[in-house]
Amino acid sequence: MNLAHAMALGRTEFRLLRRNKLVASIAVAMPLVVGLALVTNGGSFGEQGWGMAAAVQVLQILLMTVYLTVTTALTARRQDLFLKRLRSGELSDVTILVGLVGPAVLLAVVQVVLLLGATVAVDATPPRNPLLVAAAVVLGAVMFAAAGMATTVFTPNPETAQITTMPVFLGAMLAVFVSMITRTETVRWVLLAIPGGGITELIRTGWVGARWDGTRVGFAEQLASALPALGASVLWSAVAVLAAWRWFRWEPRR
Repeated sequence: MNLAHAMALGRTEFRLLRRNKLVASIAVAMPLVVGLALVTNGGSFGEQGWGMAAAVQVLQILLMTVYLTVTTALTARRQDLFLKRLRSGELSDVTILVGLVGPAVLLAVVQVVLLLGATVAVDATPPRNPLLVAAAVVLGAVMFAAAGMATTVFTPNPETAQITTMPVFLGAMLAVFVSMITRTETVRWVLLAIPGGGITELIRTGWVGARWDGTRVGFAEQLASALPALGASVLWSAVAVLAAWRWFRWEPRR
């Protein structure tokens, strides 16, 4: 991969993102509005409220800024044959994809840092295990960027991206909200089987320093308790990357 070429392509993609007001509002404005609404209300979710608020903040950023934006942008570039022209040049496939996907991922990371920083600054206790929170953000970015690439297979044009991304979007948000109201072990395993369920548990565990059932534990036990969520997140990330690598199309079907 040529990093300099990928960065140059990323700058071009970022300019195109800013010019598309609809995509820019979804990628930038909506996650910040939703996230800021949670900044001062984490305590309303109960004892582990700030962990749940952080999970909602991170997950909705990953879904809107990464997943939906990547799906829309790559579908648009494919439709206008931009991907085909890039691929006919000297750039490798990896360089092209990193350049096109990179701006959305970088923007998401900036948003996560800003919102979680604002949450701590306002009222919340800092995360007890930042390592788990960071792992959730990294795995989530990989998972939803690759999922966005894979979803372009079923997305005929940019206008339909909000429809084709809806199943994953709703499933991931369902995992967050169901985990707020119940912590039975059966439900926990069901939620881990949903893309985003493991990300939610990693953030909650890392933020409040508790097991999935709410029991406060030490640092080592937090890591041990998070292993199923970590494994589920790694597995879903691998599935998404494999699907993107196997089925991603560089030009429209004729």
